[in-house]
Amino acid sequence: MVPAYLASSTRRKHDAVQFCEDAAARMTQRVQISTDALKSYADAVERGFGADADYGQILKVYGEQNLNEARRYSPARLVRVNREVVSGRPDTSLISTSYVERQNLTMRMHMRRLTR
Repeated sequence: MVPAYLASSTRRKHDAVQFCEDAAARMTQRVQISTDALKSYADAVERGFGADADYGQILKVYGEQNLNEARRYSPARLVRVNREVVSGRPDTSLISTSYVERQNLTMRMHMRRLTR
């Protein structure tokens, strides 16, 4: 289920606030929200949902990137994943951005205009 969406080419605070306010207006029950650690998301969730959401962030920590020519375009090695409670009482085992990231990839693959 996708209760709200916002298409934007930037990750500005204004976009995050607009999205959270729209999503909050569509929810009738308390929700659990998970985001990455972009600072503007915490403010946007607070403005949109107030105290009516359980909010957690996921922070991925990467190791040093090997700068060899062969690995130049490869991502760095993931060292650990930190899940942090920001507000409310989210279930920490459910703090994840995997579903939305997969949905975004699927949408970009099906709509060529949105590919990077």
